[in-house]
Amino acid sequence: MMKWVVAATLLLTAECFAFSPSSAPLGLRKSEQLSSHPPIRQLRLSNVPAGRTPLLGGRIRGSSALESLMASAEFDTLKDISVTHLSSGESRPVVSSGQAKTFIAFLTHWGDLSSWEYVQQLRLALPDLKAAGIEVMCIGIGGEVAGREFAKENDFPEELLYFDSKADCAAALGFEPGFGRNSAYDEQTSTLSPYLRLLPMLLGIGSPGTLPKVIYGYFGDRSNDPKWTVDHLRRTATGAFPYVDPDTFNTLGEGYLRPFELATVRLQNMIGILKKWNTLIPENQDLVVQQGGTIVMNGEDVVYRCDDKGILVYAPVKEAVSAALGVPADMLSVSK
Repeated sequence: MMKWVVAATLLLTAECFAFSPSSAPLGLRKSEQLSSHPPIRQLRLSNVPAGRTPLLGGRIRGSSALESLMASAEFDTLKDISVTHLSSGESRPVVSSGQAKTFIAFLTHWGDLSSWEYVQQLRLALPDLKAAGIEVMCIGIGGEVAGREFAKENDFPEELLYFDSKADCAAALGFEPGFGRNSAYDEQTSTLSPYLRLLPMLLGIGSPGTLPKVIYGYFGDRSNDPKWTVDHLRRTATGAFPYVDPDTFNTLGEGYLRPFELATVRLQNMIGILKKWNTLIPENQDLVVQQGGTIVMNGEDVVYRCDDKGILVYAPVKEAVSAALGVPADMLSVSK
């Protein structure tokens, strides 16, 4: 048990202080954990067409005429923005008339801990979404080479990945720009290196909720049974720390998020990111702090939206998938 305590201490220290030009930090950022009651977020007024009232996100939206009118604001915003398909190299608009129900994850950059953790959860829900005929688009900030490395490292299908090198989607939707910036297109007001700019966010500056999320990974949660952590640890297990088999945690019990379990996954992700940091980060390094969000579209209407608040404070994946499928979260593959 002592080695776990030491390892956890080192990981917490690394997550909070390992960002320097010489060490090329973990590309962290946003994420909302698997909370059943996430905070409601709002479409920014500056991005809502004149005469329309913004809808609240982080919740399933209703089907009233008024809400349908308001929900199309995101469609109008995204219809003229194109992203590049990682697998084919073809450019396509994010949304288009006549589209089927679509689950759109606007990831942070390819070298961000939040992006890695998000798709590791979403991976388990892909069979359910495919069976329901729901299109999945995961749009990352950065380029093609980084996107392919991201897909490889996370065992995630390239055909579901797209890249947005200039963060046009984030700018149009008004996602949080991160520490030292006022919009996705802004240059940094901070003179710190891109690596050091992440440190204040890890401490909660310009990234509310991040520090509790880091701590959460060490203490576990008896009310939460995220099957994705077990799936991920089993995929990566070699027997050598931190690539341990998930059964290692069985001494602490089963059927819930065990202490150090999520922290171990994050340590693995951090190691993977740091090894490829220069390949994974976007060419415009001001974008390493840019946040994203999750939107579920039903035709031209938005049925769900949740904006990232900061590093490791992203949309609850189970909640977003549940909204897309219209079924309770505990019936999803990601929950089983």
